[in-house]
Amino acid sequence: MTDLLRLLSLFYACDVAAETEFPTPTEWARCMAHYHAVKAHFADGLSGPQAQIEGYRRWKAWEDANPALVAELRSRVR
Repeated sequence: MTDLLRLLSLFYACDVAAETEFPTPTEWARCMAHYHAVKAHFADGLSGPQAQIEGYRRWKAWEDANPALVAELRSRVR
């Protein structure tokens, strides 16, 4: 769970930063790497294009099931 929280914190930091300024190419690449890492975490052993789709769906379902934790993680990076 600690690795997941670290990945989510990194992604949320990117997401929050993008609300106020356009990322540089380096920042964009780093943020996309975090985004893909979160999806891969939730894909849980799947591979190929389906892993990306299913990982995203599971991630969003997890966020829906854990709104207080998501809010806390996002508030830490504001």
